[in-house]
Amino acid sequence: MNDINDLIEDLRTLVATSEIPADERFHTALNRMAGFLADAFGGEKAEVAVLWKRGESLSFLWPDFLAEAKELPVRSTMAIAANIFRSGDSFMDNRLMEREHLVEYEFVKEQDGESRRIWKMMGAAVAVDGERLGVVQISRKRAAYAEPGPDFTPADLDLLEKLTARLGPFLKALIPF
Repeated sequence: MNDINDLIEDLRTLVATSEIPADERFHTALNRMAGFLADAFGGEKAEVAVLWKRGESLSFLWPDFLAEAKELPVRSTMAIAANIFRSGDSFMDNRLMEREHLVEYEFVKEQDGESRRIWKMMGAAVAVDGERLGVVQISRKRAAYAEPGPDFTPADLDLLEKLTARLGPFLKALIPF
């Protein structure tokens, strides 16, 4: 699934089908989106985060091991996702370890039982019809002393913005709440 058009067609099919329960369609779509975004930026699915506005907070939709985590208040100034959401401005930092930021979620154990710090990150707001609904973030996570991977570039951020714009309507259509 290297082409966004293939992913879009899969998502259209998921939106249109009623044979599969809504919750299952939602999880299938998120898994496919996370895999596509991870491949597009040379990372892992666990390095993709999708957060969605619920009331006055952002909830993790992906990665699934953070779905039950505490929500981020939209008004939070320490949470990068909240800042992206409020401003609508995209974000990129290849030296995130040196920046003051909310690290609470970096210590949540991943599926392999490990927790890894975020070294680099970029993110973009998800908007549909002018309404900001969520945030997609791509990170480079690594354990201490491991190579954190290549820097994100302005071209990467531009691609993330374009992909987020294309995927936003499908996220909105498939979210079961």
